[in-house]
Parts: sequence; C-alpha cells; structure tokens
Amino acid sequence: MKKKQNEIPTVNFGLLGEENYITDYVQVHNPKLQRIAKRLRGKTNDQIITAVASYVAKNIKYPLDRHGKPTAATHTKCFKWWNGLYLTDVDFDYGWLFPNQTVASEVKRGICFSSACLCTSLLRIKHVEAFTVLGVVLKTKGKRILGFHAWTETVKTSGEHIVIETTVHPKPAKLVPAKDMYGEALPVTYDPLAWFNEAGYAEDKSKAKKYEAVLNA
Repeated sequence: MKKKQNEIPTVNFGLLGEENYITDYVQVHNPKLQRIAKRLRGKTNDQIITAVASYVAKNIKYPLDRHGKPTAATHTKCFKWWNGLYLTDVDFDYGWLFPNQTVASEVKRGICFSSACLCTSLLRIKHVEAFTVLGVVLKTKGKRILGFHAWTETVKTSGEHIVIETTVHPKPAKLVPAKDMYGEALPVTYDPLAWFNEAGYAEDKSKAKKYEAVLNA
C-alpha cells in the first residue's frame, strides 16, 4: 500500500443504497471473475497487465444517458416487500457496481470506479500488485480541476508503477507510467488521493482536505 494504512471506510453507493466496506469492491474470490482471469494468459507481470487492461478496455463501456452523454446515474430494477412482492424501477443519481455485476449485465457497462475495480480484481486474482485509486483530474497548465476519477495502478516486473485508464472503450488499453501521469508531464494530470484493494485502504488525508476546501469555496 502506498501510504500508511488507514481504517477501512464504509460507503453506501450500492444499487440499493446498502453499506459496504470499500475494500469489498475488489473481489478476488468471486467465481465468475476467477474464470475470466483464468482465460487471461501471461507468463510475466507485464504480459498479465497487458491482457487484463486489454480485456477491460475491449469489453466494458462507459454508460451513456439518453442523449448519448456519459453519465454516472444508475437505473435498475429491484424487488421490494410490501404486502407481497413486487417489482419496481429505481433510479440513482450515482452508484457503484461490484466487478461481478459489471460483467454480468448483457451490455457490460460501468463508470470509472466500476471498471477500475474490475481491472484491479482481475490483476489481484492473477497475483499482480494492484490498487484501485481514487483521485482528481487536473488540467496540468493552470491546475484547473476537471473532476474526480478512479483508475487502476499496478506494478510491472521491473517495479515501475503503471496507471491503467479503464474508461477508454472502444479504444485500445491505455497504460501510462505513473511518474508521467502523476508528475505533470502530460496535458492532464492525475492526482491520487486514496488507494485500496482487497487487503486494505490508504489515503492522503491532507490532500483530500485541500481539494474539499477548493470545491466548497
């Protein structure tokens, strides 16, 4: 873990608003994901990273609204009990999918968090060091905040840290050295705030407070 490990937070962004530990969103013991991971071959960490990143880029689409614009809103059907069982439609302005939910739908879609957790889960099943990262995207020139984002960070055989951008469908997988993505070497900079996988969670609390203050100003 990149920072001193913190207490694992809980979140309530599930389809039914249920509470989960954030680490629950990296599923290394899920049978469906294990079957997918088994098909992704590679003898070295680098080959496995490429295979996993390519699978996610090829198969997972970012959800669009009825106007064809990217959206984080979720529409789902769920059962509710009230004098019997009935089916109702539920809309959420924002929601997270577990990796097995992301791959289970007929049209495989997931926002940045969902596709990143799928990527991280597959890498962890293959015993490759990886984390889902929560952070901020900045315009490098001027440091203008473009939005909050999630991505996967993994480690090559050489020890080099790599950022996997998981929202590139239908384009090929995008793997960028972390030192470039985090180091203001590109037109857009990713600034990581928190890292987690199935084993633990860490965050940069001072950086998170800084961005919170800017956004609330």
